[in-house]
Amino acid sequence: MQIKECVLIEPYFCKETDTVVDVAKKLRETTLRHIFVVNDAFQPTGIISIIDINNRVVAVGANPSVLKAKDIMSKPVDIININDDTLTVSNAMMEKNRVMCPVAKDGKMVGIITINELLRRSEAK
Repeated sequence: MQIKECVLIEPYFCKETDTVVDVAKKLRETTLRHIFVVNDAFQPTGIISIIDINNRVVAVGANPSVLKAKDIMSKPVDIININDDTLTVSNAMMEKNRVMCPVAKDGKMVGIITINELLRRSEAK
């Protein structure tokens, strides 16, 4: 089975140039605890978690209005191709303790695959 046969979450992202305040506001709008950072070509370049905001901004007393997403994001990001095999992807995600990964088609982010969705697909076999 390929990733394109799975249910993907709508891409949730911010731009590299968004302020950390804007990133935090976007995260507040969702139940997700991570947001992917994309460049102008809509390619994932990093990821920010609520823990990153706490540890890299709040805990060190940095100014979130000045810092940009690219300043605090974790990188590199493992990007999954929409045609990748689900078993290979789920094994790789488990090895790296990933709960979600961006899915790309022709290099552009089209969705997010979660480990829960991959586990559901493996049970359906």
